[in-house]
Amino acid sequence: MLAELQQVSKMYGKTRALDSVSLGVRPGSVHALLGHNGAGKTTSIRLLVGLLRPDSGHVRVLGMDPYRSPSVRRHIGYVGENEGLYRGLSVAVNLSRFCLSKLADIETCRREVARVAETFELDGLLDKKVGELSSGNRQRVVLARAFLGSPRVVILDEPFNKLDPVWRARLRGFLRNYAEKNGAGVLFSTHVLSDVEEVADFITILRRGTVVFQGSLGSLQSSDKRIEVRIASRDRAGLEVLARAFADRVERVADGFLVMNLNDPGEVHDLLGLIAEKRIPLDSLEVRRLSLERLYLYYYEGGGGWRRGELGWPSTCGRGFRRPCSPLGPARS
Repeated sequence: MLAELQQVSKMYGKTRALDSVSLGVRPGSVHALLGHNGAGKTTSIRLLVGLLRPDSGHVRVLGMDPYRSPSVRRHIGYVGENEGLYRGLSVAVNLSRFCLSKLADIETCRREVARVAETFELDGLLDKKVGELSSGNRQRVVLARAFLGSPRVVILDEPFNKLDPVWRARLRGFLRNYAEKNGAGVLFSTHVLSDVEEVADFITILRRGTVVFQGSLGSLQSSDKRIEVRIASRDRAGLEVLARAFADRVERVADGFLVMNLNDPGEVHDLLGLIAEKRIPLDSLEVRRLSLERLYLYYYEGGGGWRRGELGWPSTCGRGFRRPCSPLGPARS
């Protein structure tokens, strides 16, 4: 592992931020750290960059404790909660100052600033004061700063914040390529799960300071057999028949549209049989594994099933059809 927490616990007063958390970042991989606000993501990141000391357990980056051996931090690229930029100074001066404090060589830093400025398309902004930039451009400066010196370990707290859709996509591709080409390890936290699906190899889900899932994205997706089915049809009565038959599986219903979560492929077969039996004309039918967002909510809520409303999803009652949900009949077993 390039960076890891080993059975780490951390308290803030009487509040336990982390409870025996372990995670590791492998060379050539991108690792996503997920969890609601207060789950322990930022605490984990601050421990890995040496800004906090654990109460128990061990933190290692390139084999060293980043708190006790701060010299290892020069091999870490870090984006934290705060920008940490000098807004009265130019972009070039901000990058140069940081680079010199990290690498301590003027010529090397000239080359490095030019390299990251090209990568993050900052050439036209180098002479501008940071305070004059938009929030998205400042975020690009922060990201560029993190990659000065081509760090072997990259730790990013909400790196996609403030970026427009084009730069979000570019950053996803850049992180993937950077890890693979440099044998580097990337760890990032985010609340935007679509970014995770695009770029992450491994996922750790934290809930109230404990790990509730850890593994590859593929293992998360294959570990659950639940299936989402989306049906579009202009046959309102036909959709009502399906909603009544699978009442406890329905997630959302509207005019001409029905979404349900089925427990296994066998229920898909039952659904298709009912559609054929009732001769319900379809505009489209889409069958797919549950999205990362659904799986994340499942693990975050403690693995407690998919009963309607349990995860805070909108109730289907009274939507689309004129009847409330109660007359739809008994739940399908």
